[in-house]
Amino acid sequence: MEQHEYATGAGEAAGGEAFGRLGGAGQLTAQAPLGLSARTGPLARRFAESGDTAAHELFTAVFGLYGARHLGGRPAEAQPGAAASWWHGPTVHRALGGRPARAAPGPPGGGRGPRPRPVRRRPAPAARGARDAAQGAAAGERRTAARLLLAHPLVTADGPHGAGFPLIHRHADWLRERFTDLFGYPLTLGPGHARLHKSPLAGRMLPGFRPDGYAALVLALGAIADGLPPDLDRPEVLRLLTEWRVVTGEGADRSCDHGLARLLVERADRPAGAGPVAPHTAVRRRLAETPVVLFDELTAAERAWLRGRLPAEAELFADLLGLEAEVRSEGVALLDPADELTDLPAAGTDPLAQTALLLAERLVEELRPLPEEAAPPAVLVPDALIDGALGDIADDYGLPPCTGPDYLADRTALRRDALDLLHAMQLIVPAGRNWVLRAPAARYAPQAELHPEPGTGRHSRPGGLPGPRRRLG
Repeated sequence: MEQHEYATGAGEAAGGEAFGRLGGAGQLTAQAPLGLSARTGPLARRFAESGDTAAHELFTAVFGLYGARHLGGRPAEAQPGAAASWWHGPTVHRALGGRPARAAPGPPGGGRGPRPRPVRRRPAPAARGARDAAQGAAAGERRTAARLLLAHPLVTADGPHGAGFPLIHRHADWLRERFTDLFGYPLTLGPGHARLHKSPLAGRMLPGFRPDGYAALVLALGAIADGLPPDLDRPEVLRLLTEWRVVTGEGADRSCDHGLARLLVERADRPAGAGPVAPHTAVRRRLAETPVVLFDELTAAERAWLRGRLPAEAELFADLLGLEAEVRSEGVALLDPADELTDLPAAGTDPLAQTALLLAERLVEELRPLPEEAAPPAVLVPDALIDGALGDIADDYGLPPCTGPDYLADRTALRRDALDLLHAMQLIVPAGRNWVLRAPAARYAPQAELHPEPGTGRHSRPGGLPGPRRRLG
């Protein structure tokens, strides 16, 4: 995993007394140094002088506050062995917009078929049954708490995810041990917060933030940590600090949590995860945080470890996070059957996400290698093919309704936003001025035609789109 090195060059001031939400946390804050507003100044300048990509990467290196990102949906057919390629493996059947879902095989004659008869089991002794039920409930609570922390590394008791906060505290020792042993992620707990310190990860960002916004955020946190009045004029900064519960209330009733702000910035010059990382830790971090892990993107040591540990790691992630491993010849994707453990919009509800997956489907139909050809991890996408596919989607489905860019007047914005979303899903990646379509994109495309009809070529779409023009959303 890529590591980002930086230094603020700031010194530390004398220690002081804890206050704010964490005042009762004792050792967590009692020795925290004051003067954080001065220490965050050089870091804010570094944010302000960075480009967009560098600023996003610096944010994850400093704070590690990004959510996990996993693909959802199961293929309709049985899971093949690791020798199968994503290009020709089973696909995910889901309805996008008004388009009917491709039907999975069902019972003869249609319909749902008869319900299977329940299997009658001999009841377990009462004591053993109660013990098993308690153990199952505890495992479910731990899994819920672990998923919450992986999706939202900062959870506060009165914040938007406060309903899960008691579970985190109830299983704090178990969670701390598992996150440390498996990923090297420290877990900090206080009476009103839980903070998972993730490691640097490229490709993540705070929505709505650019370099000057990150700089303003750092300065505001430093001021609040020192009990000084923060500058909250930027709406994105106020929104995020309110979500984090560093700032609560409005106007004259506004208050700031100095202790929580201090917790967030006191390690700004000592980010978690810096330095060498063992191959198994690096691979587990990628499996836990990213949609897809391709074998050819790993180092030789990481690839050898993962190939030798696939069954055990699949079981581990199923127990810890409820994720299911989809193994192909090109790599591994950990799927979330609940379609919840992701920081991206779901295609079932978001029109732009629907358009993006339709674009991926069209590109796969045009570029998928034939069965007798080698199945590469990715193929180059002709630039004109993207515009043509988006034009076909607009003709067949209409344009997605927009709350930001006017896609009807600005097709360039539609292209940019759809490609950015597919990039975030790791279904495509940039290659200079072009794009490369990755094999996992084929899990959303029609099933490969293993024996094409005479006269069809690799760039010919079989048949047409079913049904009349439909609108997305």
